[in-house]
Order: sequence, then structure tokens, then C-alpha cells
Amino acid sequence: MQRRFGLIAIGLALLGAPSLAVSQMVQERVDLAVVNRIRAEGLDRSQLPELARYLTEVIGPRLTGSPGMQRANQWTAEKLREWGLDNVVLEPWGEFGRGWERVAYRGRILTPFVQPLHAQPVAWTGSTNGPVTGEAVIVRVDSAADLERFRGKLRGAVVLAQDSIGIEPVSEWRPRRTPLDRLLAPPPEVDPEERARRAVERARMREQMMERFRRQREVRSQMNEMMREEGVAVILTPSSRAFGVLRGGGNSAGRDPDNPEPIPQIVLLQEQYNFIYRNVKAGIPVRLEINVQNRFFDDDLQAYNTLGDIPGTDKADEYVMLGAHLDSWHMGGGATDNAAGSVVMMEAVRILQALGVKPRRTIRIALWSGEEQGLLGSRRWVENHAELHSKISAYVNVDNGTGRVRGIWDQMNEQAIPIFEQILWPFRDLGVVAVRHGNTGGTDHLSFDRAGIPGFNFIQDPIEYGIRTHHTYIDTFDHLVLDDLKQAAVVVAATVYHLAMREEMMPRKTADTATN
Repeated sequence: MQRRFGLIAIGLALLGAPSLAVSQMVQERVDLAVVNRIRAEGLDRSQLPELARYLTEVIGPRLTGSPGMQRANQWTAEKLREWGLDNVVLEPWGEFGRGWERVAYRGRILTPFVQPLHAQPVAWTGSTNGPVTGEAVIVRVDSAADLERFRGKLRGAVVLAQDSIGIEPVSEWRPRRTPLDRLLAPPPEVDPEERARRAVERARMREQMMERFRRQREVRSQMNEMMREEGVAVILTPSSRAFGVLRGGGNSAGRDPDNPEPIPQIVLLQEQYNFIYRNVKAGIPVRLEINVQNRFFDDDLQAYNTLGDIPGTDKADEYVMLGAHLDSWHMGGGATDNAAGSVVMMEAVRILQALGVKPRRTIRIALWSGEEQGLLGSRRWVENHAELHSKISAYVNVDNGTGRVRGIWDQMNEQAIPIFEQILWPFRDLGVVAVRHGNTGGTDHLSFDRAGIPGFNFIQDPIEYGIRTHHTYIDTFDHLVLDDLKQAAVVVAATVYHLAMREEMMPRKTADTATN
């Protein structure tokens, strides 16, 4: 079949990017025939809903090192092989530490009146010795000296280690869809001297924050040691979300197999935490009955990424990579964070395989673990494969929830703007309208960007992300917007295909725009 190409030169000002002369633009040979086939396969014959449901409701939460994560690695590898990808591997990236999973939790408040204790254990914390009953005690310390006030007073106690949380009424909700004026707004003009001043101020504030963190970590370590010696039964912490939403993370010290199992720690509803805290502070006894049962695994301390290739042709030793983190926290099904991104990337390669395209460069999918603990899986993969750095044209990432793709960040690489604008132009009818100049952080593209490899994160509508579903126990399949994810998979598939077909690799940042 003869291919139909389009030479697309678009009005950059319309898309909200920095103005560049058309003569400076590289005209991209966008294969519109392939674009149309990608759209038809991804929008009309999508397998994404089935992938998303299986990942969230059959495999379930995917804490790195847990049996759920192992099942997810194996299942994703099986799907990639089923679709015909080459070089499918579960690749260890290094030692992560002990695995962990929750087994059972039950709790209730006994006094001043009986009610269920709505809570869940924090990851990598220990278990109670069956059901335990204890009295709530507030333990707030700012220094090691403060700890001495509690010596001999905490055996069997249920400790509240934080202040109560102020809950403000919600006056307005963030829009579920990003307004066009925000997407298309030009980046603010900043005087170079002001930019330098801001950079110095950010560095100063970062150092102050790190110093506070170091002091708090030292005090927290001493506090945990003292509570272990005292025989504290359970530690209570409040959710970071109000309105009955449980949100929690993990105790990183519990991952270390050389450390003792931490005291059982549970996160509970803000409203219940405040109820307990206020009564204790007023001198009214609060007794609780709690049973926490968790399980540790130390037979394999390694963690793994799932990778697979659509092999290239004449430029097969060069790579275009697409990825998302497969791991999640343990409270919900890990749907919007980040089964959404994982199944988008899986569906993108499935689409390309279904069409039988032959990219010039090898297209490599990577589904990372350890992202929630600091981009560990992607960062270590990049460190472990220095020989590939110069051969990776670009890496693209999805990790901002279930919303449809609205564009992409240039990650301060202005040379990428006209390229992406032309690649994404055929999807303006699907709401893809912005190539934004600036940095976006918090996810795996940073591992590539910091190594000097062009790394990019797509812009998505926020939907519930950062409001209710992010790291919470309601991060479930029900909150996925499947049509949005189908759109995202189509956009990603077309993007990586075009990048793999370009004559040149993606331009790299100049020294003055490189990420520190």
C-alpha cells in the first residue's frame, strides 16, 4: 500500500509555544495514512478496558517487592510476548529490600463510645500479636530531649504522633478538564537577572528544607527506637485527605532486612484522628482495639522492570522509548496511579503490532517498578545502561492520572517544540492542542532528562488526580475514564512511531538549559 505523507508546518503561536520563524522549523514527514490506521485501531478496536480491569481488579495493588508486583511483572511480560514483541524481559535493576503485603486489619474505638476505626496499615510496618487493646496517647516531640518526658509511660499505648489536622470547607473544585486558555497561555516572560535570582532563592529554600528534613528524620529515628523499647502497641497517623478518604504511604526503614520489623502503624481518616486527638487532649480517655497482620518477604531482595521491543529496521541500534510506572501503593487498585499510564503504553505497542508497522528505530516499552519510592526502577535502569544513552532518541512518559492527553511538555528543550507540534497536529480534534515550554517533574522521564537523554511527559487533564484518587484507597477501576485512556494510547502510539521514523534523532538540550 502506498503511504501518504503530510508535510505539516503549523502556526506555533496558535498552540501557545514560543514563537519561532517557520524557516527555523524542521518539516516533519508525518505519515497521515499510518495516523489514520492508528486512530481506527485504538479508538474502534481497543483492548485497553480489558487490560485496565485485569491489572486493577485481578492483579490489584502493586507495591514494589510484593507478590502483587511480581504478578504484574509476569502478566505484562506475557501480554507483550502474546503481541509478538521481541526481547521481552523482567530485568532486575538492583536491590530494593524486603517485600511486604497486608494480610488483615480490624479496629474499633471502645471509648468514649464504640465505633469502627476506619484505617489501613502503612506499608512495611509490622503486625500486632493478635488483637491488642490500648489507650491513645499523644506523643509530640521536637527534639531528642523531649522524648524523656515519655519514658516509662508508653507500654501498650496507641500513639498519636502528629497534631490534629485542620479541615477547611471546600469552596470550589478544580475543573476536571484543563481550560484552553490555560493550555494555550504563553510561558511568562522572566528577565534573565530575575531568573538567576529565583534560582538562587530556590536553592536556598531547598537547602533549608533538606536541613529541616534531616533534623526531623533524626528525631523520628530516635522516637521510633524509644517507642520500640517502651513497647508501644500501634502508631496512628492521619490521612492526608479529608472527607473520608484514606491516603497513605510506607515506612521505608521496614524495607531494610537488617532492621527489626517496625511497630505496626496505621493511617486513619482525618476526621477520626481529630476526634481521638481532641478527646485525649481534653483528658477524656480513648481506648482502642486493633488487630494488624502483615507479611514480609525476604527471599528475593531484587526489584524488576518489564521491557520489550518492537525491533527497528535500518536504525535498529537506536531507540525510541515509551514508559510508565507499573508499581503502586497498596490501599486501592493503583488505577489512576499508575495502571492508567501502564495500560496506555501497553495498548500503544499493541496498536503498532496489530498494524504490522516496521519502524526504523527500535521502539522499547518499559514498565517501571520503584517509582513511588523515588523513581528507583527507571533511575537505576538508566544508570545500568550507560552504553545506550547516546542511542536513545527520546523517552516519553504517562503518569498523571486517567485524563486524556492535551499535549506534551518540552522539558526546557525548545528545539523539540516544532517537532512535537507537527507530530501532534493531526490530533487537535481529540483535544491535543498544547506543546508547553517548561519543566514538569515527579515521574520517570526525569531519570532520562537528568542523564542528558531527551525525556518528556505528556500533559493530561487532571480529572480526580491529586484530589481524591492519588495514593488513596479509592484509586480503583471505577475512576478510570476509559475513553480518555483510549485517546491517550492513540496519541502515544503515533508519537513514538513518528519519532522512530525520523531521519534524525531528537535534538538534545544545550548546556544552558540542561537540568541540574
